[in-house]
Amino acid sequence: MICVFCGGSVEKKKVEEEVRSHDKHILVMVDAEVCSDCGERYFPEGVIDNLINIKAVADKGELPMKEVGKVYRATA
Repeated sequence: MICVFCGGSVEKKKVEEEVRSHDKHILVMVDAEVCSDCGERYFPEGVIDNLINIKAVADKGELPMKEVGKVYRATA
């Protein structure tokens, strides 16, 4: 496959996508094809639907999650 944006070559990879639900940022590993030049991501059928479903379940507070870190805001 060739990238439609820059014409670069595309390779299959596991990538980390972020789903936001209220004040939570949920990291999900998914399959994608990624351009080696510009980084554009192409997702196989069903991946986006799965991410949407994860957000819907998380919005209801029904998604089991493991905390992997915290983010802090500093005032200058």
